[in-house]
Amino acid sequence: MNHTSLRRWGWMLLLTPYFKPAVFGVLEGTDWLETLFDVWRLLAAVAVCGLYAYGLFWKKRRPSAVLLWLGAYLGLIALATLVREDNLWSLCNYILTILTFCMLIELSLRDSPEMTMDMLVYPLTVLILANFILLCVYPWGLCTGGTYGYSYNLLGIDNLLSPILIPYMFLVALRSTMRCGDLDWFAYTMIAVCALTILMVWSATGLMGLAVALIFLLFFYQRRWQTLFNFDTSLLVGFGSFYGIVLFRLQNLFAFFIEGVLHKGLSFTGRTDIWDKAIAMFLKSPFLGYGIAQSGKVYRISKNKYYHAHNAILEVLVEGGVFSAMAFVLMLERAGRQLLIYRKHPYACLLAAGLTACALMTCMEPFLDSNGLLIYALVFLSYHVGTLIFGRETAPAGSH
Repeated sequence: MNHTSLRRWGWMLLLTPYFKPAVFGVLEGTDWLETLFDVWRLLAAVAVCGLYAYGLFWKKRRPSAVLLWLGAYLGLIALATLVREDNLWSLCNYILTILTFCMLIELSLRDSPEMTMDMLVYPLTVLILANFILLCVYPWGLCTGGTYGYSYNLLGIDNLLSPILIPYMFLVALRSTMRCGDLDWFAYTMIAVCALTILMVWSATGLMGLAVALIFLLFFYQRRWQTLFNFDTSLLVGFGSFYGIVLFRLQNLFAFFIEGVLHKGLSFTGRTDIWDKAIAMFLKSPFLGYGIAQSGKVYRISKNKYYHAHNAILEVLVEGGVFSAMAFVLMLERAGRQLLIYRKHPYACLLAAGLTACALMTCMEPFLDSNGLLIYALVFLSYHVGTLIFGRETAPAGSH
């Protein structure tokens, strides 16, 4: 095995434990696999911190602006959690997972953009194919578990497949384009597998993201109108859906589609009530927030049950208040600036379309914890889009 292959396998060895199958620890007899992945991820995180520190102190490589703003956002969440909750273990696991995952992406991009895409795509391909096969055999899930007895597939409950499958579709398309200039048979095959998986579980959140992904990848990508998908599009979709649906409840205008096609109520399975309670919580503590709660990253807001805020913007505001929201928005702005600078390049359009699909999905689910690691990957790849375009480490445009 040559040196390049060893490096590629080394990167994948560090990344793989971040994608622990969600069914581990829920399905009977898999507790030891959950422990194995947790220990593996901890060791990988330590290695990533060591490698990043080596580059920082010995090679004088400064951390990126997008990583600094992510650190500020997570730091404010940590402050709120320590003030509000006695929840040190969950807090450390939450922050360490997200931060070291993003650090790992930056480290691998410095080494080789192509190996970065291999690192992201190869392990996920195995998991997504395994999930699809098991879903065909066990269409109602491998088991039930969790607080509310949800049905679990290999990669998680139905709604939590979306933040894996939708970003993966854009990642596999990006890898294919970097290698051969267009979508190859492998990319088309995996896009089809992801689409069929979402259709089989019939997650309304996933269907919204799937619509954007298929429209862009099949009809716009590398065609005349692909530049319509840029960071401004992502902002318009994200904030437009927030104001239109979460705040002003304009979904009543689309009752025929929501009720007739998606087979969902206009309350989106009780989300409107949850949004109202989350807004009330934020108004009671607009500056500090509530941090992450004991039972994962959710909040006790009704009837002694735990709920997510079920919207990314509300989730950020409830977790850490307006200051954490400002840090989060500035992180996105740094990535978005690069997408706008390179907005005519296919890679930038592809990443912007991926963020647009995620922006639409996060209207209904937050996906800000370990379930949304691939969304963070899209953000960091967007910031380093110049490196992807030129095939070598390149300073972000406009940084000097």
